Amino acid sequence: MTWWVKYVVAGSMLFAWCDAVAQRPCVAMFYNVENLMDAANDVATYDDAMLPNADREWNEARFQKKLSSVARVVKDVALEHDFPALLALAEVENAMVLDRLVAEDAIAAADYKYVHYDSPDERGIDVALLYRSDMFTVEHSRAVKADVEQQTRDFLVVWGRLCGEPVLVVIVHFPSRIGGEKFTSLNRERCATQVRRLIDEALEAEPQRAVIVMGDMNDNPRNRSVKHCLRSVSHPKRAADGALFNPFYRINGSYHYRERWYQYDQILLSAHLLGEGGLSLVKSRGAYGYIFRADYMVDGRGRPSPTYRATEYVGGVSDHLPVYVLLNKKM
Repeated sequence: MTWWVKYVVAGSMLFAWCDAVAQRPCVAMFYNVENLMDAANDVATYDDAMLPNADREWNEARFQKKLSSVARVVKDVALEHDFPALLALAEVENAMVLDRLVAEDAIAAADYKYVHYDSPDERGIDVALLYRSDMFTVEHSRAVKADVEQQTRDFLVVWGRLCGEPVLVVIVHFPSRIGGEKFTSLNRERCATQVRRLIDEALEAEPQRAVIVMGDMNDNPRNRSVKHCLRSVSHPKRAADGALFNPFYRINGSYHYRERWYQYDQILLSAHLLGEGGLSLVKSRGAYGYIFRADYMVDGRGRPSPTYRATEYVGGVSDHLPVYVLLNKKM
């Protein structure tokens, strides 16, 4: 083979490799990691159930195992696609927990940074955004207190650029159904209405900014809080006039409770991410939204394996499965 043929072949391989890298999807993922808490007492919160001297006997070894397990999930998503550019988390206790998580060997290569604020939740659990600084740039952020009487998680609102495109990322963990679905639904509806108002205000100021809402809604896609208060729709072609496309309408299986599956974990996207240009949602295997599961994340019946079942230590990763969407940057 002559020298110029070698260089042509090598150059072709390089361009093909660069094109393949450019075409790798951008992953946006949400994961409720079920009480990712350290084993130290925080006198400002009611974290007493997750201490070494509590009934659950939570300790450093169990905490480290959970960190490694969560990192393994993220790495396995990366093996299938890529490390998530945006990794939204629910039920993390504090910045120290996040520092420990991003330093885990399994995900250290992603060099995750994060946005986090301590919230008034009585258990001391918050939402957070981990992000890859090579794909996402934070412009500014703030925590927004939920307009409900109970002490619950703040909403995390982050303005930034994802693959160069302006986006607004909102991460939520709406109030739970403890006390009954109907009795507690008003709290979730009030939270969803508040988030919708935040989105409308942001879009009025910057109409071209895309919106991504990620979180544990503690409601299904067809419940009033998600469908009406957040104004979500089941098909991308209906996402007009500010409506948000919810890819998880026809998916039912991120959380299991009392012999029923629920799709509390969802990602909603504005019409800016559904077009032909810029950053666009990918449809793969006939779907726009996905649940990630692996054998080590579920029990023998395919249900998410929790860290605890009441006070019994099970050692699972989380009682929720992570959800994600894929986005491509079209040139």
